[in-house]
Amino acid sequence: MRKIHFYTIAMAILLLLANKAWSQENDLGGWAEFELKKEIKDWSFSVGEEVRTMDNMTSLYGLYTSMAVDYKPWKHLEFGTSYQFILFNDTEYDDLQSRHRLNFATTGDVKWNRFKFSLRERFQMTFKDESVHDYKMNPKNKWRNRFEMEYNIPKSKITPSFSVETHYQLNNPDGNKFDKLRYKLAAAYKINKNNKLQLYTQFDHEINVNNPVDRTVIGFSYSLELKDKKDKK
Repeated sequence: MRKIHFYTIAMAILLLLANKAWSQENDLGGWAEFELKKEIKDWSFSVGEEVRTMDNMTSLYGLYTSMAVDYKPWKHLEFGTSYQFILFNDTEYDDLQSRHRLNFATTGDVKWNRFKFSLRERFQMTFKDESVHDYKMNPKNKWRNRFEMEYNIPKSKITPSFSVETHYQLNNPDGNKFDKLRYKLAAAYKINKNNKLQLYTQFDHEINVNNPVDRTVIGFSYSLELKDKKDKK
């Protein structure tokens, strides 16, 4: 019965987001990501590559190459930092631009029955190339808050989740404000102890920006964790 209730709620949320997106003639994008990960005691190291599309999946939105380090000193608290090199398709200037991004994050979680709730606070800095164009904010600083809920299905390799995230500007000379809301419904599948696949749908709602775009994203991510032969986790 609990399974039926969960799937009913998840489907209702998905239909609500999809209806809202298409009723406003939003764009459709596709995201695909590959991650290679290695854990050493309380530390985690990863590299990844991601491609994002837009214009109903016919145009490139951006390419993201990332490197990350995370430290988990306690069971329910994690600190992390990451760097991303981005090739971004800037539709305002109709060109492909290189950008550099730094992230600093703290994530805490708590479990209740079969649910897991987590809150991630992230400070983000994006550096743009001003030798090509002038920008009002460079670096562009944001504070991102993400609340996520996961559900552990008994005797299943599938873990569904739902998250809500806000993006808040930190150095806008015209006044800081929220500029994006993100809703994500996902299902992670643990293939084995080394491999994990996640499928998701996501709705990005831009606000307080010029020419705002509401974009529905269909995506997947594949994670490969490197383990020593003696590691039996």
